[in-house]
Amino acid sequence: MEVLDYLEKNFERIPHISVVKVAAESFTSQATINRTCKILGFRGYSELKYAVEEDLVLMKSSTEKHIAHTEYILRKISFDSVDEVAKAVSENRRKLLLFGLGASNISALYLQRQLLYKGIPSTIIAEVQMLKNFEDFALIILSSSGETQRCHQMAKEAQKRGLKVLALTKKDSTLMQLSDLTFYHEVPVDKQKGISREQQLHIILMVNELIDRI
Repeated sequence: MEVLDYLEKNFERIPHISVVKVAAESFTSQATINRTCKILGFRGYSELKYAVEEDLVLMKSSTEKHIAHTEYILRKISFDSVDEVAKAVSENRRKLLLFGLGASNISALYLQRQLLYKGIPSTIIAEVQMLKNFEDFALIILSSSGETQRCHQMAKEAQKRGLKVLALTKKDSTLMQLSDLTFYHEVPVDKQKGISREQQLHIILMVNELIDRI
């Protein structure tokens, strides 16, 4: 048990320390360490060291990949375009509607919760017909691609009824053209991949930025 605890606490050091040092620091013997390695499925400490070193390389590679991806996403978000949207949200803080489809609906729910933390109530709507019950409201539409037909229908009907339309969406998309104000991104949207958590990362980051600016 002492050896297992030691190996867990010193996981990143294992490739750089000898079995003699492990034995000394864990107050056990080399034989005990080798027996523990065999219990873990290795032929001995040397094989364990090699396996841990490989795992650390993979972990570092995976971490760097995710960091690079997030940095790429951040560069594709137009943070300068958020201020007017944030101002409009503040001005309509008692009359806010939210709309999103699929994964963007989850982002809309997240936005609703973050607004509540700011003391701003909002209502999520699901159908165009619901707009008739909300005069003089502002509608926030979340859509990664900005090319979803139901989002277009919602924006057009809202405009027709005199609602202010705000959007979190892609630059130069149809939804952006249909909206009064837009906080936009330029992240490529690959339709072939379908809905994934990664495709909503930029929207979540945009929601957080919007909340911070209110």
